[in-house]
Amino acid sequence: MKERRADATAVTHDPDGHEVAVADDAGDLLIGAVRAAATDGDAGRVRVADVSLSTEAGGVAVTCTVENTGDEPVRAGDVTLAFETAFGPDARVYRHGYQSWSSTGTLPVGERFPAENSDNAPMMNDLAASTDDRVSSYLTGLVEGDRRVTAGFLEHDRYCTRFEIDDDVDGVATLRAVCPLEGTRLAPGERLTLPPLWIDADRELREGLTTLADRVGERMDARVPETAPTGWCSWYHYFTDVTEADVRENLSELREWGIPVDVVQIDDGYMEAFGDWRSIADGFDDMSAVADDIETAGYRPGLWLAPFYVEAGADLYADHPEWFVTEPTDATADGPGTPVDGGFRAGSALYGLDTTHPAVLEWLRETVSTVVDEWGFTYLKLDFLFAAALPGERYDAEATRIEAYRRGVEAIAEAAGDDVFLLGCGAPMAPSVGLFDAMRIGPDTDPVWETPGESGSQPGLKNAVRNTLTRNYLHRRWWLNDPDCQLVRDTSDLTAAERKAFGALVAATGGVNVFSDRLAEIGSAGRRLLERSIPPASGGEVSGLSAERFPSRVVCDRPGDGATTVALFNWTDESSTVQFDAREHVAGDSGADHVVWDGLSGAVVDGPVVERELSPHGAAVFAVVSADAGDLLGDAATLTGGSDRASTATLRDGSLEAAVDGETVTFALDSDDPAPAQE
Repeated sequence: MKERRADATAVTHDPDGHEVAVADDAGDLLIGAVRAAATDGDAGRVRVADVSLSTEAGGVAVTCTVENTGDEPVRAGDVTLAFETAFGPDARVYRHGYQSWSSTGTLPVGERFPAENSDNAPMMNDLAASTDDRVSSYLTGLVEGDRRVTAGFLEHDRYCTRFEIDDDVDGVATLRAVCPLEGTRLAPGERLTLPPLWIDADRELREGLTTLADRVGERMDARVPETAPTGWCSWYHYFTDVTEADVRENLSELREWGIPVDVVQIDDGYMEAFGDWRSIADGFDDMSAVADDIETAGYRPGLWLAPFYVEAGADLYADHPEWFVTEPTDATADGPGTPVDGGFRAGSALYGLDTTHPAVLEWLRETVSTVVDEWGFTYLKLDFLFAAALPGERYDAEATRIEAYRRGVEAIAEAAGDDVFLLGCGAPMAPSVGLFDAMRIGPDTDPVWETPGESGSQPGLKNAVRNTLTRNYLHRRWWLNDPDCQLVRDTSDLTAAERKAFGALVAATGGVNVFSDRLAEIGSAGRRLLERSIPPASGGEVSGLSAERFPSRVVCDRPGDGATTVALFNWTDESSTVQFDAREHVAGDSGADHVVWDGLSGAVVDGPVVERELSPHGAAVFAVVSADAGDLLGDAATLTGGSDRASTATLRDGSLEAAVDGETVTFALDSDDPAPAQE
């Protein structure tokens, strides 16, 4: 019998019964059995040879080793720890999506995110999972009252791990932690050690997920740049109709405006087809000249491409049919197999490149070298990356699909060089740690709140908001989070409240901050909103993850002085009143020597308790700041109310006078849209 305890989490392994028990101070929460299977159906030949337990980050890591006990080589299948649980009808389950756009959040037992249609399923789901509507990829959490369990695998560079959750309105019957070996070949007597499964039965859900994310990031050498990029992107106004002239028009407007952003990124539309990235479409003449103009204007040239995704009409598809992930083939068949269905988009079937094929890897290096070295783009948004991880047959039959995926990204990174910023999108999440500087963590924002009848992974600001909140804990642990673009033009279907709420969310959570309107169509209110969201906080903490599908509170430190800022949201479809109590955010006293700064209006408001009626999908932002003489109460130039520009400030006669870079600047505090006036 083996037992390991960490804080309030105890894990026991009985090698005779192959049972793993997980308990907290209140008693047993989970009892499980370890099982292994071989793909040829002979389960008796692949057995669990050993289970080791170790403490790590206040939890317990369970590491299984499997062995081929037969006399012949065998292809190993899934290794499963199947836990019976004690979580009942009031429990909630944190379900983490497979890739960037996949729905993620905490749902009551028995509830599911809407199913994907057949065109989208290959993009959004882990196709190797037979129960995708009940799957949580890589990690999960169970919560019921004071009882909670967080679980997740600690390494993701070889296998696409998952949790299968058998739940209904009566509770969670079974939780299965699955490591799919995908036919990994084991010689007679050969052993294979699996990624450790980390379990914690002590922490609140967000704290447990945060701790788990820290451990994964450390083990997989996460890339986390110091500052999050800001910029402009062509997609949400021009879509695939963008031209070189459109880019130059907005570049000129951007320079005239003077907003301090880093990147100008060209999105889909510059090339002739998915796969034919170096065949330039009508409307573009010289990509290197465009990149040079962007750099000369003072911005970093950015370019979008989907390097692993090829449409059926592309020249690449016709010229190299042997380069794709294929369905299982008859060994006697001539020619390449049938490509695996990679989804359907914009009228075309799409397929995934086999990134274990040497010629494909060389083509990827040549393509990226052209984009970076010849054209001059140093910020790459790499999209639809799941295509390299589709299940199927590959040139290297011994590679798992995650190994294949990582080989492809590593070839791109090698060709790009260390100075190129890599933003991932549409990517298998945990297997991407250590490969990217930033990662999209939700669906496309789109210029609408939601599209009725669509699943939770499809474009729409509502879906983007949900994942921005429910994957917030990954920020600065696995990469910089990318919530997708702000859209502030008056001509979209988004309300003013929705535009402000997303601006506040981006500013408070601190991820990549890019906007994507035609600048000529952004009015003064929209420009002011964008200006005030830059720079964002370094990162915020989302409250309510265990209880809400759409958490409604984000707490962050203000840039500059570190005072506490709290963003409150009403994600419902009806007006709602929210309450903010400043005393909850002042340590050690009643808050009498602090005041409340309204980040949206840029004014000091009566406190310590503030009530505010919010429109549907609206927001309020408050900062709790010292009222001592000389302290900066707030900066109306930022949504968070903080400033790293000002040294001292004085409140007098309805105005705030601050010393900014050695000069006195006065902020009016009684305006709905205050703007600083320099004395």
